[in-house]
Amino acid sequence: MKILVTGGAGYIGSVLVPELVKEGHEVKVVDLLWFGNKLSPDVEVIQKGIQDIKEKELRGTDAVIHLAGLTNDPMAEYNPLQNYVINAAQTAYLAQKAKECKVERFIYASTCSVYGFTGADKFSVEDDNPSPQFPYGISKLMAERSLLALTDIYFGVVILRKGTVGGYSPRMRYDLVVNTMVKSALKTGKLVVRTASLWRPIVDIQDVCEAYKLALKEEPWGIFNIIERNYTIKELGLTIANAMEEAGKTKPFVEIYENLDLRNYKASGQKAKDYLGFSPEFTVKDTVKELIERIDEGECGDFDNPNYYNIEIMKKLDE
Repeated sequence: MKILVTGGAGYIGSVLVPELVKEGHEVKVVDLLWFGNKLSPDVEVIQKGIQDIKEKELRGTDAVIHLAGLTNDPMAEYNPLQNYVINAAQTAYLAQKAKECKVERFIYASTCSVYGFTGADKFSVEDDNPSPQFPYGISKLMAERSLLALTDIYFGVVILRKGTVGGYSPRMRYDLVVNTMVKSALKTGKLVVRTASLWRPIVDIQDVCEAYKLALKEEPWGIFNIIERNYTIKELGLTIANAMEEAGKTKPFVEIYENLDLRNYKASGQKAKDYLGFSPEFTVKDTVKELIERIDEGECGDFDNPNYYNIEIMKKLDE
C-alpha cells in the first residue's frame, strides 16, 4: 500500500512509520521537521507544511494518515489562530485535495479532548455530541466534522480519538501526563498530583500505532476511541509510583492535591474493540517500565532538552 503520513517525523510518526515500512508499505512523509528527523534515511521525507502539499504527492496514494497539527492545549492556547488554521482549516484542505486525487482512505489523528468536561459517571462514546470548551478540542472537532462531510463510498474516513498517549518514541515528549510524571519522579524523587479526582483515558504509543495499522483495513470507517482504560489522576500517579519501584527505582513520594480543572472525561473503548479489532496490550505499568529502560540506556534522559516539549519549540519558532 502507498501511504502518505503527515507529521510522520513526530512523536507518534517516529514509531509508526518504521512499523509501516517493516510491513512492506511504501511510505512517504510530509513534515515541517520542527523537532528534527529520527526516521531512517531510506524513508522519503518532504519538508513542507500541509498547505504546500501538491497533487503530485497525493496521486497514486492509497491512504493518508494525517498526524500533523498542534497537539495539545498549551500549543493551542499559545496561538489560538494558528491552532484553528493548522488543526481545522488545513485538515479540511488536505482531505479535499486527497479526495480529488482519488485517495481512498483518510485516517485522522483526533483526540478524546473533544469530549471536554463530562460528569464522573459518564463514559463518552463516539455517537455523543461533544462540546469542548478549549481551542485545542474545538479545533480537532471542527476537523472531524469537515472530514465526515467529505466521506462517501469512494472516500473512507477513519477518525481515531486517542486518549492521552504515553511511552517512548525516538522523537520523545515529556509534556504528556505519564511521561511527565516519570520524568518528574526521576528528577525530584516526588510525584505531584494536582487534580486528583479528574479522569483521563490513557493509551500506550505502541497500542496507538497498532490502531493506525488496523485503520488501514478496508472496513470499517467512522470514529473510534483509542484507549487502554480510564484513570483518575490520583490513580495514575500511584500506579506510576508502584511501576517505578517494580522497575528497580526508588519509589517516589506521591503528593496529592485537589485543584479545579475544566477538563474531565472518561471514554469507552468498546466500539474500537468490536468493529476495529483494537485490543490494547500495554498498561501504564508497561509504559513506565519501557520508559525507564530507555532512560537508563541513555536514549531520552536529557529532561531539559527543549525538543521534548512541544510548546518550547513553538515559542522558539516565534523568536
